[in-house]
Amino acid sequence: MRKTPAQRLRKERITAVVYSIFACIGAVFVTSLIFSAIATVIDLSDGAFTVMSSAALCAGCFAASFVAAKRRKRNGLKTGLLCGIIIFAVTLLGGIFFVRSFTVGGFFTKMLIILICSSLGGIIGVNSPQRFR
Repeated sequence: MRKTPAQRLRKERITAVVYSIFACIGAVFVTSLIFSAIATVIDLSDGAFTVMSSAALCAGCFAASFVAAKRRKRNGLKTGLLCGIIIFAVTLLGGIFFVRSFTVGGFFTKMLIILICSSLGGIIGVNSPQRFR
């Protein structure tokens, strides 16, 4: 039985979301692994750990929106912003649930970091050449 165009579009969207989730988790895991290896060798301050966690979050946001935009092949900025909003919502809810507090400065800083990195990932993902399919 052949799939209708609506079914194919739905499947494309679902696979793009799944691949982007795996890319985000993988990028955060790899950068956290690298930063934890650095932290075991060098004695770091609390500020350095904050920067490292923000960098890991940036890498995850960039990877997720890059993969999603590359799979969709159009609307890179829109795709990146959508990925960023979703990641920000998950991060905010996770922070409220686990930490049980948040600061206004941290809220806007994380939102700005996530949206910028996700937007860049979406733009670069759409404009990068297709090598493999």
